[in-house]
Amino acid sequence: MAVPQQLRRNVILALTLLTLVACSAQGASLSTTPQPAAPAPARTILILWHAWPPPADRALAAVVERFNRGNPRMQVVIQTRQAVSLRDELASAVAEGAGPHLAIVPSHTLGALAEEGALLSLDGLLAAQELERLLPAALGAAQVRSREGPRLYGVPLTFDTLALYYNKANFSAAPPGDTDSLLRVARGLSDNRSDPPVWGLAYNLNLDRTIGYLYAFGGRVFDDQGNLVLGLDGRAGTEAWLEWLLVLREDEGLLASLDGITVDNALLSQRALMTIDWAHAAGRYRALWAGNLGVAPLPRLSETNRLPQPYVRSDTLVLNARLGDGPERAAALAFTRHLMTEASQRDLLRAGRQPALMSLDLNAADLAISPELREAARVFRAQAETGLPMPNTRAATEIVWPVLIDMQSGVLRRLLTPAQAVENADAALRARLDQP
Repeated sequence: MAVPQQLRRNVILALTLLTLVACSAQGASLSTTPQPAAPAPARTILILWHAWPPPADRALAAVVERFNRGNPRMQVVIQTRQAVSLRDELASAVAEGAGPHLAIVPSHTLGALAEEGALLSLDGLLAAQELERLLPAALGAAQVRSREGPRLYGVPLTFDTLALYYNKANFSAAPPGDTDSLLRVARGLSDNRSDPPVWGLAYNLNLDRTIGYLYAFGGRVFDDQGNLVLGLDGRAGTEAWLEWLLVLREDEGLLASLDGITVDNALLSQRALMTIDWAHAAGRYRALWAGNLGVAPLPRLSETNRLPQPYVRSDTLVLNARLGDGPERAAALAFTRHLMTEASQRDLLRAGRQPALMSLDLNAADLAISPELREAARVFRAQAETGLPMPNTRAATEIVWPVLIDMQSGVLRRLLTPAQAVENADAALRARLDQP
């Protein structure tokens, strides 16, 4: 029997629709099948310990955040520690096979940390031209002297040294450029008969603030080869320095004392117009003498016409000694170089830290850096260029420094003459350092 033409068309249409539905279902099943994802690139995570207070901690966080954004396969995580315990915590953690990948520590702690095997030597890991851009004295403070010669155990990020602070409101001319002028001006500004007295100069005579003048007098503790010469070639200059400090201590026209609390109280109560202090204290004097802060290099020593050589210490980025030659070490070195860039160093300057990067132009326009901050930075850099790296070996910090403190305080407390103090110190150092 013949199939009607209309029916035939309906059958063909139905078959066509069934075919389209089947194809559509098959396509849908293919499109929903999960495809294997490409493996995500591994990310290297570094832990950084530091003990910086505000506002430097915020500047460091901004520098780290910029590095993390620019290096998605690396991430630095900041962990804050207490300044008093950072060194011991770092040494203990590394000894146990742990600890951070990086840390920022004061340069004078490097010797003991290196001796305990906590730090990775950076010799050969950074190019000479990279290190040449850093302040020489700050770089020297990051090197530890050994029998094989100096070894680099960190990169100085910022430095600290001494300068003369003064209240500009009391000066119509330039600040004193030599010690005779300094003392004459200070006595003229003092009024020790008022209640409370006003001091033209409040000077903390502790060793860290005065030892720069020991070298200006020609005194020495060690020669360039590391031999003890305090009681030999360094004797005459050291005795003259001690006698000079005693004269300052007993000058009724000055507030010169080993009692740092008394000196600080005079400054904080606005009863002192000049002082000698470290660069990290600049923020305190900026607040104290708002709009009138003056910073000048340490005055030249009039007795010898020589510049003082204050110590220069640095905040140093160090690497964990257990970092293997792999991605973590590569990332740590990349972060180290990031901290040495001009952008990072300028951020630290804005926070009141003195940048170790010599190539950073302190005259470049930057609305975030006030003229006062910029001028102070120029003075601190110039002062550091004439300074000496602060000794950082374990012997220097645990033996030499305490003996020199005793030598100085014995004279200033009238317990010993300068000659006796030098003789005793020389003998104590020779016995403890096993030097003939």
